[in-house]
Amino acid sequence: MSELLSKIQEIAKGKDLSTLGSSIKFVVGDEIVFIDPEAGTITSDDTEASCTVTVEHETMSEILSGDTSSQAAFMTGKLKVAGDMGVALKVGTILS
Repeated sequence: MSELLSKIQEIAKGKDLSTLGSSIKFVVGDEIVFIDPEAGTITSDDTEASCTVTVEHETMSEILSGDTSSQAAFMTGKLKVAGDMGVALKVGTILS
């Protein structure tokens, strides 16, 4: 299991994943983190998602540590979103 996957699972532990409404996949370098709110799981499955967020490791680390916001990363082009933007906006409730 990757360090990133473990960290996101720990941050989201005990939170209601169903609030996302749809699945989201993070592509972080060569790693995948897939959040499935229906199953209530966070895995490394490379499965089709309603929303895909692509970001580099350094930027994701900054977001998870609170050194930068996902909105700032998006506005500066360091974070890219494909698909349902609404899901991307809700993910902060799980990862904060």
